[in-house]
Amino acid sequence: MIHGQVVVGWGNSLKLDQIVLANDQVASNKWERELYLACVPPEIKPVILSVDQAALGITSGRFEPERTMVLVDSPFDVLALLKRGVKIKSVNVGGMHSKTGRKKILPYLSMSPEEIAAFKTVMSAGVECECRDVPLAEKHDLAALFGKLGV
Repeated sequence: MIHGQVVVGWGNSLKLDQIVLANDQVASNKWERELYLACVPPEIKPVILSVDQAALGITSGRFEPERTMVLVDSPFDVLALLKRGVKIKSVNVGGMHSKTGRKKILPYLSMSPEEIAAFKTVMSAGVECECRDVPLAEKHDLAALFGKLGV
């Protein structure tokens, strides 16, 4: 979730002050937390929280007025944030790589039927979902991609 493409590409492009990683597994595993924290350059503040903690921090304004990117692992985490009252205008869907049971949407984007259903629920809540693996890549509207593929 936090790697060179995120901190160099997106961090520089968005001029981020901080990155919030909202992930229950990473938040609960000291080794994983330390690994991800080591990937962040000193000019960007990393924050690793469970999805519940991140939702509370976002809704309470804890991360304002900093330029913040919230990273999640899956559309299920986006749904969890929405259910906890986080207002989300848009989501960039980056790399979701090929695995058994996933349908290829773009070269860097494959989804299971459950992930597709979760993104449809996210979009039905009024959240715009765009797809780009890197900041300068062409933007793709996820709803339009689903329509073209008949999913």
